[in-house]
Amino acid sequence: MDRSLIVLATLNLSLGGLAFLLGLLILRENPRQRLNRVVSSMLFFAGFGSFLAGVGFLGTRTLAVAADTGAGAMPLAAMNPVQSLAYLWEFFFPTLFLFACLYPHERRFTRRPNFARRWLLWPPFELLVLLPHIVHFVVLLALGLIAPNLAMPTTNALRALNAFAGLFALFADLFLVVHQSLFSVVNLGFGLAAIGLLVNSWQKSRTPRVREQLGVITIGLSLCLALYVMSAVIPGLSRLSLSPLMSASLTAGALLVGAGSIAYAIVRYKFLDVRLLARRGILYGLATALVIGAYLGIVTQARRLLTAFVHVPTAVLEPVFLIVALIVFQPILGRLEELLDRLFLGDPADHRNVLRQLGRELLGTLEIETLLTRSVSTIGDALVLRRAALAAFARDQVLFRSTTGRAPEAADLTRLRVLLAALPEEEETLRVADGAQGLEDSERDWLVNAQGIALIVPLRAHGELLGALLLGPKETGTGFTSEDVHLLGTLAGQMAVSLQNALLVRDREQAARLGEEMRVARQIQHSFLMSEFPILPRFEVHATSIPSKEVGGDLYDLVQVGEHEFVVTIADVAGKGVPAALMSSMLQASLRTQAPSIHSCAEILRNLNSLVYRGGSVHQFATLFVARIRCDGPRITFSNAGHNYPVLLRQGGQHETLERGGTVLGILEGVRFDEGTMVLESGDRLLLYTDGITEAAGPDHDMYGEERLYDLLRSLPAELSAREITERVLGDVRRHLNGHEALDDMTLMALRVLAPVGDLEGPSDDALEDSLTASS
Repeated sequence: MDRSLIVLATLNLSLGGLAFLLGLLILRENPRQRLNRVVSSMLFFAGFGSFLAGVGFLGTRTLAVAADTGAGAMPLAAMNPVQSLAYLWEFFFPTLFLFACLYPHERRFTRRPNFARRWLLWPPFELLVLLPHIVHFVVLLALGLIAPNLAMPTTNALRALNAFAGLFALFADLFLVVHQSLFSVVNLGFGLAAIGLLVNSWQKSRTPRVREQLGVITIGLSLCLALYVMSAVIPGLSRLSLSPLMSASLTAGALLVGAGSIAYAIVRYKFLDVRLLARRGILYGLATALVIGAYLGIVTQARRLLTAFVHVPTAVLEPVFLIVALIVFQPILGRLEELLDRLFLGDPADHRNVLRQLGRELLGTLEIETLLTRSVSTIGDALVLRRAALAAFARDQVLFRSTTGRAPEAADLTRLRVLLAALPEEEETLRVADGAQGLEDSERDWLVNAQGIALIVPLRAHGELLGALLLGPKETGTGFTSEDVHLLGTLAGQMAVSLQNALLVRDREQAARLGEEMRVARQIQHSFLMSEFPILPRFEVHATSIPSKEVGGDLYDLVQVGEHEFVVTIADVAGKGVPAALMSSMLQASLRTQAPSIHSCAEILRNLNSLVYRGGSVHQFATLFVARIRCDGPRITFSNAGHNYPVLLRQGGQHETLERGGTVLGILEGVRFDEGTMVLESGDRLLLYTDGITEAAGPDHDMYGEERLYDLLRSLPAELSAREITERVLGDVRRHLNGHEALDDMTLMALRVLAPVGDLEGPSDDALEDSLTASS
């Protein structure tokens, strides 16, 4: 047999075996994944055709020519079923087209058309694409089976049939030549369409790694197609005749470039999410092949030289060469594997290195926003995900960050938190489509369809659920590999520690901000609360406000209008902190502006209601009581906007509540308020208070209440000053609290009507001294 035939046979068998092994590797990675099945089929068909061509070259020259799919058509009489099987190589082209239709996204035209949705027997897209080649292969196989049986005995009786058989063979040969020549154009059409789709996908893709994969594969498959055109299409459509060596070399080159580009994309860019172990296997297999090739070349030349000059038998030299190879080539192989590993697998942009680097960076990250944003962005890019999100469960809310920039509704976040808390603690990762213990079908459908979540990675520290990684499907449609899940599980442990630290820092920062806000609020509140009260004819006034831990919006004020009239008010603004204090300040400023010029208390409340409704936030409102008091012939005109009813204790011991008015301020615009008027007498006492008094709750959660307040007021001696009245009330409330912390500000204002001294000469010296006391 010629040396060239041996070389061609070895080359085709080796490449066919490598393509077959590569296809098997891809199929084993995820046999349920449609894309893996298509790519592995593409490599199987290519490898099988090359393998049969190699077997042909090991036989006769005629069989070798026949087995070469690029050598043009052969006579029908020379065909047999074995040579027909060699045309399985051509199934490479429709599977290549199928691959381009599915990667990186499934094309719309691959789905069943709308008009055929009710047809149960409508063929799948894969069968429609493969159908021309199936017919082509069946025709060639049938001709191969019929050809040996066309020869007839040359007897007189069967001479007519023999002539007919010869005529049939002639037409069959002609049909075969035309069919094979034109079918190469069909292969070319599939190839060009596939390249066009891949280029289009490369242009549309915005994911760097997918673009890199598409670039490598498109270039490799384009060169593969070009070599096929030179070996099969051009000779088939023209009179150009290639030698078996050239034709087989071009075909082997096409297979080498096509399969090599896929192997390079797998090793360098993690095409089809092939695991690291398989990628290393490809890389180290290449290193071993290079070393073995070098060894065979060196040993062959060395054996030839030594045999020529030393005349030592080959059998004697073989052990020497093997010992030298073990000593010299083993370290070379190790160094070569390290070099290839560093070049192809040591890329800093590789997802393994990126996720490990992220874990190291997060250990030093204490800012919660940076941690959330950095995590979802890096994980989404590293794993080429359509969507990645991170939910962190703080005490007061669910912090959510997503690569899409959109967050679920508050109700969905609450549902997600409850759902994740119900999952078993031993679940390190959860493939949503597979379900899990404690996850109902409706909840799984909600996660997959409504939220677009494919994989959940809970973040736990010391048994506490701090959050979860919520990962959507990959851009390429491939699933999460065991390597991905293992890396994410390792990263989750580091992220949980970082998240716990960041949440603790956030709580401390919030506490510090809240403390500063409370300090500012107390300053604002202290600035507008009166500390000294004016000397008034026939009236003694004292007020105090005891702030709770959380500063509220309590307000009291007194505005003197002329010599014999003054306005008092008490209010409670909804909310806590600086917003409530600022609203109280705004109400006080408006009241002081209106008091000298607007006599009607009801009109003052209407103006204040418009101010709160238009100037406050949606959820901000206030209760307020305002009264105008005349000192001469003492009487009080008042209006109450939803505030706790002030209580007027008469000299005889009976009490009255001041209820006339309307609704709270800031709820509705244009509300009308009523006002009431009462005549005051010497010895009457009026107490204004906020709900911090009546709603003060003791250890048994029993509130102080209005009745207890009324009983206390009736029991107080009539000679008590306004200051002493407030002190007695606050003392009784503190006894009711019994050491419990007050949850709201406690604000009181007491007014005492004094007996007349002469003709409005003012209060006695003792009353004047009490009126100058300061508020606590």
